Amino acid sequence: MRLGKIVEGLKLKIKTSLRMRKGSSLASSSSSSSYEKIEKSESMRFELRSRKAHKIIQQTLQIADSPTSRTYAF
Repeated sequence: MRLGKIVEGLKLKIKTSLRMRKGSSLASSSSSSSYEKIEKSESMRFELRSRKAHKIIQQTLQIADSPTSRTYAF
């Protein structure tokens, strides 16, 4: 008898959580469509290029400092 109550309680919790998820996903998708896409500014582009350059430099230095590799494979 107790086990039946526990199972019913779990079923109810699962059903309510699924309903909440469905409701929140619908609300978030409709609200996100109302926002406009932000265009990248010049400083944002510069930051992205800078990060990419730093990443490439780090990879190159890592290969150059490696005792097993003498060349960089492109």
